[in-house]
Amino acid sequence: MAALQKIRSKSGLLIGIIAVGLLCFVLPWNEIVTGINKSKDKAFTVDGNVVSTKEYSDRIQQWENFQKTITGQNSLGEEISSFIRELTYQQMVTEMMLDEQANSLGLAVTTAELNDVVNNPNFGFVLQRLRLVLNPNSGNLEGIASMFANPQTGQFDKTYFTHFLNDVKTAITPDMPAQTRQDILMKQEIWTFVEHMLKYQLLQEKYSSLVAGVILPGNTEAKAVFDDSKTQSNIAYVLQRYATIPDSTVAKEVTDKEIKDLYELRKNNFKLDTDLRKVSYFIKDVIPSDEDFDAVAKEMNTVYEKMLTTESPAALVSEYSSVPFTDAYISLSSLPLDIKTFAQSATIGQVTEPERSGQSYVLYKLIDKVSAADSVKVRIIPLPQGLDSKIAAHISDSLLNVVRGGKDFTTLANETMPGSNSIWVTEIMLASAGTDFVKKCFGASKGEILNLTANGQTQLVHIEEKTSPVQKVKLAVVQMPVVVSDKTQNGIDNELNQFVSESGNLENFDKAAQAKGYNLIPNVVISPSEMTLGQASGSRQVIHWAFNDKKGSVKKFDLSDKRIIAIVKDEIKGDYMPVSEVSAILKTELINNKKAEKIIADLKSKNLTSLEAYAGAMSSRIDTVNFVTFQTNNISGVGYEPILNVYAKLGEINKLEQPLKGNAGVYVLNITEKTENTNTFDPVQAKQIARQSNFYQLMSQAMFVLKEKMNVKDNRVKFW
Repeated sequence: MAALQKIRSKSGLLIGIIAVGLLCFVLPWNEIVTGINKSKDKAFTVDGNVVSTKEYSDRIQQWENFQKTITGQNSLGEEISSFIRELTYQQMVTEMMLDEQANSLGLAVTTAELNDVVNNPNFGFVLQRLRLVLNPNSGNLEGIASMFANPQTGQFDKTYFTHFLNDVKTAITPDMPAQTRQDILMKQEIWTFVEHMLKYQLLQEKYSSLVAGVILPGNTEAKAVFDDSKTQSNIAYVLQRYATIPDSTVAKEVTDKEIKDLYELRKNNFKLDTDLRKVSYFIKDVIPSDEDFDAVAKEMNTVYEKMLTTESPAALVSEYSSVPFTDAYISLSSLPLDIKTFAQSATIGQVTEPERSGQSYVLYKLIDKVSAADSVKVRIIPLPQGLDSKIAAHISDSLLNVVRGGKDFTTLANETMPGSNSIWVTEIMLASAGTDFVKKCFGASKGEILNLTANGQTQLVHIEEKTSPVQKVKLAVVQMPVVVSDKTQNGIDNELNQFVSESGNLENFDKAAQAKGYNLIPNVVISPSEMTLGQASGSRQVIHWAFNDKKGSVKKFDLSDKRIIAIVKDEIKGDYMPVSEVSAILKTELINNKKAEKIIADLKSKNLTSLEAYAGAMSSRIDTVNFVTFQTNNISGVGYEPILNVYAKLGEINKLEQPLKGNAGVYVLNITEKTENTNTFDPVQAKQIARQSNFYQLMSQAMFVLKEKMNVKDNRVKFW
């Protein structure tokens, strides 16, 4: 009976085992594993709707391809790729939220609406606002209106855009040349991407306008806004900033209870929408050692000896230099001062001794000196690439005959290649076209038309202008960078590995790093969406690790030019940032409050009766600000200072107000002038003004509030 009772007590477990066994019999194990993995494959979720890592990666790829096409880049750096990953996430979240809301509210952007926007004369402005392209230099998002800009004006040109759309609508045919087919497909991909983004921009504007439009001010609110804005005041004031008193004089007066009470009061300011991590880290740059520099200096001395006697400096440059030889003349005026000084005084064949320049060694040899035009102004008619040489020769001869028959070259160039321009070029700018191309362009006379070939492409070149002759030189430049040797790199890695082994724990990490002279960045709070750790490029992997490892974990990260050693100090979870993490911020506010009390008490004890007297006592000066109302958010020279707004409305003219606590410090002020708006309150007009004032602010907040309501969960840090 005891055994039977024991079996009965375990019946639930037995049923579970049997059920799993039957499931394994019905479904193969690999399908079960696939199902488990699929349930974990959540890049992010929006209102419970899952976006897989593949869906996310595919959209990233689309945006990266678009970026490469528009900017002409073959590859994207890590920084731009990181930006695009974040932009893609934000865009996908926005689209999912809008799709759900649009279905519920009956909102849509129709094909007819899109066509109306595209055909609008102001479509260039719309494209400029549609910021889709990352500028590689600034890192800022830019509009794409420049794609359809007139080369002459630099402004959006509807004609160029119409040509683009006509190409997009062109049907692909089997007999179409490969290059033409490729160009059309590229434009179709660009337009599909742009049209998709445009659709959701319009949908977002519709949704935000709808949300903002349903919030209507009542009579009471409209009257309050009217009353608050009808009084303008000019204020003279003296300010003693809190920074004039050292924190140490009052810091001890701030108690833990005060910090805790202020935290409870400000708690909503510290609300968390994601888990955070606290890390300490330091970065050690991987740079060449003195031994590495000595090795390159020795090799450079060998190159110097060879360069003194060689009859083929270009061959030596090709063999030793990281910068290829350029067979072209350059004007003395365009050279850096030190090289210019050498080239001016040197004799042909003279060589500079190797010099260290940054992380390289460099030497120069003067090959030749001439007096010739620094630059020429050319207009080029390039023939299509890939033409048979006989066909290319026939076409170029025909075009030359047209010009010789009296047709203006500029007119012919614009007919064959609309929007073409003439440009000023130097020999260096033309060097990639080949030595023969450069010699003929700079050897030709003004007005001459040349039939030339550059990199297999036939081109007609019209020499429109030439500058007056200047002194030019041809130089052989050998530049040898000093790279980090394996020995140096191994030494750095061994040093850091030893640090991790000996001090890679919560008790010792910070103290040991500081003792060894590393530039420690302690107790940094990071979020999972951050792209880099501080300003360290390529450090996203550290953030990924910190959110996928446990508290106390230490790791060395090997980047190409640096090493990062990091430790996970803490995991910050919950609905709010804990008081321990924000106590420093709260303590600063409380310290300022104590300073205000001290300053005000000291000033009141002096019984001062004028702004001039207060200015002397406060070691400050009298300043003024004009046209302040109760609703002035940003006061000139002061910023956000509500105490001035209050007295602008309620203060009496020419009454010296007692010292007042403000955000920046303690104020003593005097209302020097007040102007009252004598207009009668019109409820209809006032409500319209109030509504208009609130409308754009509400529009900008609509998507932010929607995101909070739709429970967006970002899990990307698990995968990236």
